[in-house]
This record gives sequence, C-alpha cells and structure tokens, in this order.
Amino acid sequence: MATPYEVLIRGARVVDGTGSPWYRGDLALAGGRIAALAPPARITPDSAEEVVEASGLVVCPGFIDIQSHSLMPFLTDGRSLSKVTQGVTTEILGELWTPVPFGGRRVSPFGASSGENDRATLPQPWTRFHEWLDFLGERGVSVNFGSFVGGATIREFAKGWDQGDPTPEELETMRRVTQEAMDDGAFGIATALIYP
Repeated sequence: MATPYEVLIRGARVVDGTGSPWYRGDLALAGGRIAALAPPARITPDSAEEVVEASGLVVCPGFIDIQSHSLMPFLTDGRSLSKVTQGVTTEILGELWTPVPFGGRRVSPFGASSGENDRATLPQPWTRFHEWLDFLGERGVSVNFGSFVGGATIREFAKGWDQGDPTPEELETMRRVTQEAMDDGAFGIATALIYP
C-alpha cells in the first residue's frame, strides 16, 4: 500500500519564521514539500516511507544570506555545502563586485584584487549579466540565488581604473550597462559606503 508521505519528521522544535515562539510538532513531506504540520503524534509513523526522530532538533525555514560572496564556491562546487549545512537556502550576491558585465575598459572579469586561482576558475569571460546567471543555473547550484550588479563593476566598465568623476560619456555608459544588467535579471546595483 502506498504511503501518502515520503518523510515524517517527528517531535521537532518548529520555528515557523513568523516571530512566534517555537513549538513542538511533526512535519510530513510529500513531493519535496511540507504536506502536513501537526502537533506531536497526530501523524502516524506508518503514513510515511521514512521517519526521522527529531527530538531536540530544530526545523525552520531556510536562511537567506543577503550579502553572499559565494561566487568562487559556486564555480568550483555548486553543492554549497558550507552554506547548506548552516541552513542557508538562498544567497544574494553582487555587493560591490560581479564578474559581469565584462567589456568596455574592464581588463579582468575578476578585478585587480583577485588572485591567479580565481582567474583560473573562470570558465569564460561572460559579457552580459544574464550569461553568468544562466551559466550558474545550467551548471547547478544547490541553493536559490540572485544578484545585484556590482557598483564597482559598472564604474570599471566605463572608466577603468582612472580616478575622478566620470565624464558625461562615461556616466551614460554606466547608465546603459546598469540598465542592461537590470534587464538581464540583476536585482539592482549594489555598493557600500566604505568604498571610494
């Protein structure tokens, strides 16, 4: 006889993400999703293919890393084990720097501070923002991810490493490249006040 659930997690401390206090409960999973949540012992063990005794353990929504720097780990091992084992299920990249857009006056998709190991990891120099996102999606990354376009990346695209305010032409290039990145899926442009 088929069971309605693949997994039953019993007796866990449930933290539901609403700000309410934790409570003890049982969760049943079907099709890779939470199918039932009930007080302890309300879901029978024989209704699941696998039972996980979770007394003393916590079940909660995944955490979101809103300032991730996982580009290199994504390129070398998309399983993201260091994040997943901490409960991180979503990563947002792009604070200050992204490998795309590449072109214009940018001489390295990794910027001046990256090492040779980083450069060796880059499979190809993407020119558009969507090419990088598409590559990561096709390659496979175990967490959900999204990205801002790096403010320094945009500046370097138009101005290279030259100091000073942008010329009107450079500023227009920055606007155009930012709009292209936004059209390609960037959440916005990101920088920080600590950067000149």
